[in-house]
Amino acid sequence: MWLWAKVAAVLGFSVLLMGSKIIIHVPPGGSVVSSSGLFACAAGEVCTIDINEQYFAETFTAEAEPGFAFSGWGDKAGALCGGSRDPYCSELDGGPFSDFGSGKTQLQPGSVLTMHPLFAATGYAAPQAEPRIDVESIHTTRYYQVSGNTQEEIWAQLHGAANPLAPDPSAGVKPLGHASFQYQYDYRGGFAENSSHCRVESGSLQLRFETVLPRLADSEQVSDRLRDRWQPLQALITEHEAGHHAIYRRLVTQLPQVMSDLNAVPCQQLDEQVRLAVEDAVAAIRRASADYDEHGGQAHLASSL
Repeated sequence: MWLWAKVAAVLGFSVLLMGSKIIIHVPPGGSVVSSSGLFACAAGEVCTIDINEQYFAETFTAEAEPGFAFSGWGDKAGALCGGSRDPYCSELDGGPFSDFGSGKTQLQPGSVLTMHPLFAATGYAAPQAEPRIDVESIHTTRYYQVSGNTQEEIWAQLHGAANPLAPDPSAGVKPLGHASFQYQYDYRGGFAENSSHCRVESGSLQLRFETVLPRLADSEQVSDRLRDRWQPLQALITEHEAGHHAIYRRLVTQLPQVMSDLNAVPCQQLDEQVRLAVEDAVAAIRRASADYDEHGGQAHLASSL
């Protein structure tokens, strides 16, 4: 997606070994969101974050819904921040320079870690219905490397062969970052008020969210001035793509809702009605994503770098 201008904070980096996964199990009553906004997990959702790069710059925050309060992180084997009552979790350290005895979770290649936020009703919470549609999501971020000793060299790579993204047809240049999603669903139908009509009884939804972002290669070797200009630019791109994902993640709640709320129809029509309802919801999300770009104003970003 095209990037539109808005200043963003620069994230600090901690080291996580490649090939690891973080699986977040979120019960009713709250959600978990990462500091960049690229990763989020809603109530009742199971999210898997694939770590495909050496560096991982995220702090996860547990956020309670109205009528609930965060009560801590579940203390299960392999769980991040287990036993902590701090809603902020940044307990990741798999790098060669990690401090012995720092209390950080030490990672090995291929590690699978989990997060288990806990939320307690405060007495004013609305009753939580059992989910009829199980939701799982997979989140992946890919980086393409750009290098150079001057702003002009880096800018040329951002728009040149180093950038794997296809040019935007309307603008004729390559976007600097991209966010996308795929979805797959299944459902089980049952009879409604009579044996001739059916409705959705239960089902499953799988979503895959992917982000493509640039990364400055050999950042330790470039000048301080160039690095100081690059970091806000990368944060700006990240924030914009996180905005697209915030729109895409509406599907986590919308798709189960449209399937569950579908009126009873003649059983032979149920497949078609479910398909149309899902496609309408997805089309609305794609329009919202396009509006997010259109109303934001294109950022050429030359001055940022």
